[in-house]
Amino acid sequence: MYLKPWRCTLVTVHIGVSARMTNALKPFYHLRNGTASVVIDCRSGQPVLSYFGDALAQLTLAQLTQLDRPEAPASLPVEPSISLTPTVGESYLGHLGLEAQRGHSHWQLRPRVITADLSARQLVLQSVCDRSQVEVTHCVSLHAETRSLELSVSVRNQSTDTSLSLDTCALTLPVPDHLTTFLELSGRWGYEFQSARQTLPKAAYVRENWTGRTSHHMPPSITLMEAHTASQSGTALSLHLGWSGNHQIRVEQLADGRRVVQLGELLRPGEIQLAPGAVYKSPSVFLCHSSEGMNPLIQTVHQMIRSQFGDAWPASSPPRPVQLNTWEALYFDIDETSLIALIDESAALGIERFVVDDGWFLGRHDDKRALGDWEVDSHKLPNGLFPIVAACQAHGMECGLWIEPEMVSANSLLFSEHPDWILNHEGILPNEARHQYVLDLSQEEVTHYLFDKIQKLLSTHDIRYLKWDMNRDIHQAGTSQKHHAIHQQTQALYALLGRIRAAFPNVAIESCASGGGRVDLGILTHVSRFWPSDTNDALDRLRVQRGFLSTFPPELMGSHVGPSPCHITGRQHTMALRAGVALWGHMGVEVDVRQLGTEDRAVLKEAIELHKRHRTLLHNGEYSTTERPTSEMAWSVVDKDQSQALCALAMLETPSHAFPPRYRLNGLDATQNYRVALVWPGSLTTQQSTHQHQLAQTEFSGAWLMSVGLSVPILWPESLLIYHLQAS
Repeated sequence: MYLKPWRCTLVTVHIGVSARMTNALKPFYHLRNGTASVVIDCRSGQPVLSYFGDALAQLTLAQLTQLDRPEAPASLPVEPSISLTPTVGESYLGHLGLEAQRGHSHWQLRPRVITADLSARQLVLQSVCDRSQVEVTHCVSLHAETRSLELSVSVRNQSTDTSLSLDTCALTLPVPDHLTTFLELSGRWGYEFQSARQTLPKAAYVRENWTGRTSHHMPPSITLMEAHTASQSGTALSLHLGWSGNHQIRVEQLADGRRVVQLGELLRPGEIQLAPGAVYKSPSVFLCHSSEGMNPLIQTVHQMIRSQFGDAWPASSPPRPVQLNTWEALYFDIDETSLIALIDESAALGIERFVVDDGWFLGRHDDKRALGDWEVDSHKLPNGLFPIVAACQAHGMECGLWIEPEMVSANSLLFSEHPDWILNHEGILPNEARHQYVLDLSQEEVTHYLFDKIQKLLSTHDIRYLKWDMNRDIHQAGTSQKHHAIHQQTQALYALLGRIRAAFPNVAIESCASGGGRVDLGILTHVSRFWPSDTNDALDRLRVQRGFLSTFPPELMGSHVGPSPCHITGRQHTMALRAGVALWGHMGVEVDVRQLGTEDRAVLKEAIELHKRHRTLLHNGEYSTTERPTSEMAWSVVDKDQSQALCALAMLETPSHAFPPRYRLNGLDATQNYRVALVWPGSLTTQQSTHQHQLAQTEFSGAWLMSVGLSVPILWPESLLIYHLQAS
């Protein structure tokens, strides 16, 4: 499989052993759009993704056989293919993609393709293993408008009288031999989305996440690339699993030298029991490809997400409003007077949405109590939320609210009434994390209770935004039925969110899990914003946001101006740096703006105005990074028609040389002339003022800006410049 640019649309194919239908099948299927081709090879009786890359004009069977290898010494005459879900019955000796059993005698799966349903960019293949009575359906979708591919698989128990235990179901792809390195995202709480590049090992690279959510330390994505791939050159393939629970990613070198990559849900033994006729559908795997470097790859991923998921986001509040969240401003010290004063000050700064974070509900004075009791605390808010909503409306602002529905405090009315509503391991004392337990969403009574509470809040008040939090891992994942919980828990969460979205389509929902613990393409069907990290430290945020934006577009990224010193790191940064970093996503504020000095207030207001002026560009343009020395970071967003751009250059630490290298930009029209303005910060050093004046005296061609670049003034550590380019 040689990888080049692609585009996606859904296709499903079924395959089986029926001899009378086999003759109707083709040996391979070629899906194409204007820029990409996908080749599915079915000669072995199971589908193999043989090629995904730049568009091929045509393909013949003779050409396809060039991918076959001759018999290796001391090996089978024909080596087992790397099918989309390899099984033990195919003589495959790597980590299996599909394992299922019905007792001790029906585990030797060998499904064979029986039918294929092909449209312009969609293929559905159905396979059957007659001996085990298992039906497997593979769906292959080449999107019509983006260079991306979607894969999924369904497994059906064909038996009429016995259940089927599904142990493994992971989509499996051959890794082209020129992709020898990979990029992973990892991290921890307060420092998520850190990227690291490594060489593929000769054994296996395995990521197994058992946290019950996407996790802070191993989000479900990986990028494979050539050794020399850089921002503007080389081949790269990104893979993303659309799932919010336990997951696995594995890159394995087989004994014969071939490499495979596998992505799928990570299951406990016996977790998936398929009753007669029941179906398991895997999470989708989304693939995006570039033969021109990492920046085109990132842009393809962003295009795919905007195209595939944009319709699921609520239509309320376009453009995305600048918001203030009360958490780092007030913590639990919420009362009517403070909230209304904060609303008034926020409105004066140009803030458009006010979000009441934790502390508003019954008895919630700290993090040790009251989760689950979703009633307004009458001691803190004697008139309820009505004056808060009214104050927002008086200023033309939306009102939002923090909730954490999946959790319950031991010290709560809900837990005292329903101690059997939590996930637990039978016979083992339940463990608390962050003073809370996890509710068992597989119980209908639990989700009915949560929906009723949320419905009452949203029906009674004009609340347009929910910050949906989830503040702990799931350590004891057992349901009330004594089953492994995570698969059911994740599906039940999706169903609850879907029910809320259907009832309140104009309410936007943010996915937060103590920061970036649940950021993935599975939850994105139900939410329209992510909170990437609990840290608002501007220096850390630069690295967090760079990692986040390598996968998700800027409009999905909550980016807030926090207090100084930062409450997590203790570092102090100027308002110019904090606000200059925050304006690149869905901008927000967590400072207690009542306490700001005159100068900081003016700088923050100026940043909000700059964000609003350019947010259509920020939230619709093409994001890219520029390679700089390790002491620096540079990035830009260019309008799709290349008529304008917003570009940033940040100095992270004291550089080794006095003068920064010239700043060469990306993605411009080489034939167009641009006016370049230094628009941030407002307060400049003498050198920066001279630089700003010089830029205003001339125009630059796109070719000059990309090939020769801008001369950059000396920058202090922990500062940044922002330029606006406008085609003349």
